[in-house]
Amino acid sequence: MTQHAFKVHLKWRSGKDHVGQLEGDVIHAPFSIPNALGGVGVGTNPDELLISAAGSCFTLSLAATLERARIDVIALDVNSVGTASYKNHKFSMENITHNVNIYVQNVETKDQLNQRLERLIHIADRNCMVSNSIRGNVAIHIHPSIII
Repeated sequence: MTQHAFKVHLKWRSGKDHVGQLEGDVIHAPFSIPNALGGVGVGTNPDELLISAAGSCFTLSLAATLERARIDVIALDVNSVGTASYKNHKFSMENITHNVNIYVQNVETKDQLNQRLERLIHIADRNCMVSNSIRGNVAIHIHPSIII
């Protein structure tokens, strides 16, 4: 078994109406409770970070899956949306939807990809560490489109 440690340092002062700072190897950003949840809405927030983690993980996994399948892709454009709800006195993320545009060069590549798309999307989702970590608690929906 291989293990990797991913570290982030977080600083927060005082009550809920303040702004914290998060620092990782690459990311350095302020964070707070979003306006929609009664916070100050400065910087990013845990919900946005969760959706960003899920979306970027799936995007990287899909890029690698398509490359291994020898599908010549020009670009991927992924819009991820998370839907959270408040029930039983707690907030939770109910689902994350990835709307994926896969840009290809020509009709031949589009046809080739279209024949294998469902399987390749499944493989990419199953190889995404974030999807694997939240699956069972958060429904993941993927809606791909192929564009020439």
